[in-house]
Amino acid sequence: MSGIRVLIADDNYVIRRGLREILALSKSIEVVGEASTGTECVQMASACRPDVILMDIRMPDLDGVKATAQILKTIPDAKVLVLTAVEDPSVLVRAIAAGARGYLVYGKATSLETLKEAIHAVSAGEAAVTPAIAPHLLEIIRSDMNREQQPSGRVLSSREEEVLALIATGRSNADIARTLGIEEKTVKNYVNNIYSKLNLKSRYDAIRYVLRRDL
Repeated sequence: MSGIRVLIADDNYVIRRGLREILALSKSIEVVGEASTGTECVQMASACRPDVILMDIRMPDLDGVKATAQILKTIPDAKVLVLTAVEDPSVLVRAIAAGARGYLVYGKATSLETLKEAIHAVSAGEAAVTPAIAPHLLEIIRSDMNREQQPSGRVLSSREEEVLALIATGRSNADIARTLGIEEKTVKNYVNNIYSKLNLKSRYDAIRYVLRRDL
């Protein structure tokens, strides 16, 4: 009987090869393919139907979050485990909202045993999250419970749309101000207007709103 079939998606060849060699030490896991871009991962997931997809976040042409969302559109029962160096709560929120079942950060979950446990958990329909960022999942749940069900429908201005798009990439107000060449206090005003118009309560809400609207 074959083990859990895993597809590795990472644009770094060294990381892909290292993961393959590490997982080859486990008799319960079988690597069935490697993808170096988000688009290639989507195609390979459809072709080989792995049990678990190890998904990097930063990849060419299609990032791991969007690749996850695309895969789940065609394979609703696909199980994605994000394995990345990105320890950013906003990215965690986007990945979970897209349908990822786990989120592990390099350096905090790189041992064979930890990785094996995460793969087995995700394959069984459970969750696997690096402990250091696990509390942010509670924020996702809390925000979902408190957020009003429908946005007000008020139209955003073109500048507000720009700000919202930058929020969705995890940018801070200071970063947004530098990008748009405006004062940080002006960005704060735009953010407050966006929240008011769309009935959002936090940046987590804004990220999920954009993700659900655009994917």
